[in-house]
Amino acid sequence: MPETSVDSPSAHDAPRPWRRLATLTASLQFRATVVVVGLTLAATAAVCGYFLRSSEELARQEHERQLIQTAAILARAVAAPMEAGDTAALNAIATRAADGKPLIYVVFSDTAGAQLAVAQRPGSNVLRRLHTDQPEQAPVPGLPVFRDGDSQVPVFLDVVYPVTAAAPASGISSLNVGVVHGALRGYVRAGMMANSWQRAMTSRIDMIVGVAVLVAVVLIPIGFLVVRRIVSPMEKLGQTMCRFSAGELYIRSPIRRRDEVGQLANAFNAMADQHQKTHEGIVRLNAELEQRVAQRTVELHELASRDPLTALYNRRYFSEMLERSFSEASRYDHELSCMMIDLDDFKHINDTFGHHVGDDVLVLTAKTIAGELRGSDVAARFGGDEFMIQLPRTDSQRARALAERLTERFACEVAERMPKVEATMSIGIASLPSASIKHAEGLIRAADDALYAAKAGGKNRVYVAGAAPMPAS
Repeated sequence: MPETSVDSPSAHDAPRPWRRLATLTASLQFRATVVVVGLTLAATAAVCGYFLRSSEELARQEHERQLIQTAAILARAVAAPMEAGDTAALNAIATRAADGKPLIYVVFSDTAGAQLAVAQRPGSNVLRRLHTDQPEQAPVPGLPVFRDGDSQVPVFLDVVYPVTAAAPASGISSLNVGVVHGALRGYVRAGMMANSWQRAMTSRIDMIVGVAVLVAVVLIPIGFLVVRRIVSPMEKLGQTMCRFSAGELYIRSPIRRRDEVGQLANAFNAMADQHQKTHEGIVRLNAELEQRVAQRTVELHELASRDPLTALYNRRYFSEMLERSFSEASRYDHELSCMMIDLDDFKHINDTFGHHVGDDVLVLTAKTIAGELRGSDVAARFGGDEFMIQLPRTDSQRARALAERLTERFACEVAERMPKVEATMSIGIASLPSASIKHAEGLIRAADDALYAAKAGGKNRVYVAGAAPMPAS
């Protein structure tokens, strides 16, 4: 194989792995990985210890629950023999129960503590241990006791359960089973073998917890320093982002690094530049859009308030404006007049000349009315060939004068523009103040009544509510 020369590319590339390793160890990903792995190990040890101890506790509680349930079953079984004093039956039950599956001994005693029947698993010395170990300690009924073992006696659970005349409730669901209701007849004392692995599990738990605590103590300061070095520039970048999101669009990150934080800062600055430009464009567009929307809203409101044929206001808008004018006139004791106009024999015009001519007459009527009104007056097509005018701060005399000008001008307009059409108008007027008019609708009805009076008087007339009818001049 030919030898590699000193000047070969492999010789020059030799330091590159070290540079790559240095770059890797200096990266945010590497440092964060170290922290995460260390903390994960500590957390794993702590969690394992917790679950091991929890498992041991659950196993102990399960053994206690099983023992209490078994003792409760025995208490129900011996209630009748104990009450009858049947010692043979008690001995038979104790012998069958103390077979090691699951009980290793059974003792039936009366209320004074005298034993009525005793049985234990063959070859077991548990009962001797109970008598010699703690003869002065009276067990609490319903509370299991964990008994340590020795070379001759295994670890076991011991419980005393009361026997009553009435059968205890079925379905024992709690470890804290007390004395049930009924006359006390005696006690059942029973024991159950504990699992042989319990002590080994306890020592393992202590070891795991100790190791976890030691690892956590070592890793806390190291992890803090490493995380602080990583998080510090990110905190600065976060503060810059918060100020930017609060509206300081000119703010930029001063961080200049080659790792991931520096890349993130550069990306943020580029995004901020683009966002600022976009924001300025959106602000301009929003201003234009708001102006257009406001203008369009006014136009739509105007269209919704106008009669499409005559371009006068419609009945709904007129009623709203009259309500306001009536409230103002009533509050400040101002004058207000309402004028109702109806074209005479308009149906005859439609029947004779056609509806298109009738529409022309309506348009001409609207133009005539609009030409005589002030800026504060409101005119509307009330329906069909009826028109309404409200005249703020106008008494009945000035309203009558306006009505007469309208009839005269309308007659001239019709004669000039439609010489073949005979069209006149009758007008009814109602004014405030008036004791009989209490609301805006009452003002309209009064003007309508005056109009009908003018029609009844011969048409082409002006009639003021409360005054005599007068023919149009």
